[in-house]
Amino acid sequence: MMNNPLFSVLIASYNNGCYLQEAIDSVLEQSYTNWEIVIVDDKSTDNSFEIYDKYKDDNRFRIYYNEKNRGCGCTKRRCAELAKGELCGFLDPDDALMPTAIEVMVNAHAEHHECSLIYSTCYRYSGDRNEDMPIWDFIGEIPKDSDFLIYGKKLVSHFVSFKRAAYLKTDGIDATLKAAVDRDLYYRLEEQGPLLHLPIPLYFYRINNEKSISIGSKEADKTAYHYQIKSELNAICRRMGGELYDRNKDAYLKYMRVILKVYYHSKMYEFRGFLKYSRCYIKGNKYSLCSISHILKIVRRK
Repeated sequence: MMNNPLFSVLIASYNNGCYLQEAIDSVLEQSYTNWEIVIVDDKSTDNSFEIYDKYKDDNRFRIYYNEKNRGCGCTKRRCAELAKGELCGFLDPDDALMPTAIEVMVNAHAEHHECSLIYSTCYRYSGDRNEDMPIWDFIGEIPKDSDFLIYGKKLVSHFVSFKRAAYLKTDGIDATLKAAVDRDLYYRLEEQGPLLHLPIPLYFYRINNEKSISIGSKEADKTAYHYQIKSELNAICRRMGGELYDRNKDAYLKYMRVILKVYYHSKMYEFRGFLKYSRCYIKGNKYSLCSISHILKIVRRK
């Protein structure tokens, strides 16, 4: 990495005009100054454009608009594709950064060249930074002999920064996802290099926003877990035969059997998708009769 690398702050926004200024202000207040803000608006209908207009002549801001509402996956994917920085990090438009967040991440990436993704922990807050804000203790370190996808005891979450070079080695964020988009990104980056946790809060995560782009509608919120399942199944299939999979093969196959059942009985079910995942599971079990029996049991149970 170069000294003083450009850091791309990525904001995928939809009808968050009431919070967006606070998010932008938190970037303007950063101790590290070599940054850009890339905003992709997903066809907002609120006052967001009044805020965008204030920064139209500031070359640190690059603002783009979807021609129609595309959803979280497509919008975040576009943000990542438009980034120019060596380092990137998503900032949700209803959240905010601690003043030293980018500086801490830049220094950490300079020290840990091998890491594809570095993440901190965050405060959970309702908008008042003077309140007694709890730290989200579900975020934590993933053991070196495991990985995020199958560990299950701790989360990778905000503030997350990643090397753009690592992202460009992936197929990119799944544009079809309406939720669990961040997890999809983390799984893909985990396949490109180690993850590193910094046990300090660098991010304010709002917990009371019903307009979150990751939700979009009550129906999407109800099925968010199933978008996560789809992302996990895709990740397991990608990893088969690779280092992450080989070191925890039994755990992967056991977990895959569980989530295949969830997928089959969910609103996300698609015959072609289930067929693809089933073939992957059977192949991972070396085409054993036992694995075929597992799939048949899933199909036969209502």
